[in-house]
Amino acid sequence: MKVKSLAKALRILECFSAKQPELGITQISQMMGMSKSNVHNMVSTFEQMGYITRLPGGKYGLGLKILEFSFIINQHLGYPKAVYDILDDIARQTDEIVYFGLPQGTDVLYLYVVHPRSKMSALPYRNIMGEKAPLFCTGIGKAMLAFMPEDEWPRKIPQNRVKNTENTMLEYDEILEDLRRTRHRGYSIDNAEKDVGVRCVGVPIFNTYGKLVAGVSTSGPASSMTDEKLRSCAKVLQDESLRMRERIYN
Repeated sequence: MKVKSLAKALRILECFSAKQPELGITQISQMMGMSKSNVHNMVSTFEQMGYITRLPGGKYGLGLKILEFSFIINQHLGYPKAVYDILDDIARQTDEIVYFGLPQGTDVLYLYVVHPRSKMSALPYRNIMGEKAPLFCTGIGKAMLAFMPEDEWPRKIPQNRVKNTENTMLEYDEILEDLRRTRHRGYSIDNAEKDVGVRCVGVPIFNTYGKLVAGVSTSGPASSMTDEKLRSCAKVLQDESLRMRERIYN
């Protein structure tokens, strides 16, 4: 039997995101559909326990206790030691940005981003850990989604799909057709479907037991990510994904 009060409290933590890292009581109450007094009581409890912190100006953000848990989870999964040096190798070979992420519901949860060292001064760096994006319109997401059982696709493709760019596929049958092409080809292509002017190629990551656990992608401006470059990057990703498979046991 679910503890409804606990579920409501945990949903408050879910209100915070990379796009909305700071929220006020009024904002949270509107997002939760709860009274401000109830939200304030729950937030105050979280604040006392270190899960939420009060920021200058009166708004709130996630506390360091959450960061502690994320570190524990990350280390338990073993991905830093298993993949980070390989991601660095991919960035060096492709000379483009590399992303590594996990499937979470209808989204990809990004864990790491690695920039090619040759472009460190030219490309803006950001820590993408914890950010999410839809599976159906991202290179890394489509790579994972395509290699899931087809009977899972209806649950992994959101009913309310947002058209991020003019290239974003919204028709359900079109998305399914693209996923089948991806699976046959062995790698996905994001043809500026998530971000304008950005093309990506992605492949799934399996563990040593053959279970789909993650995805990896290479991303760059459409001007440099030509069809030939996409195929070249895909070959690098496929080769390096096999190295990751040998190391990932969870």
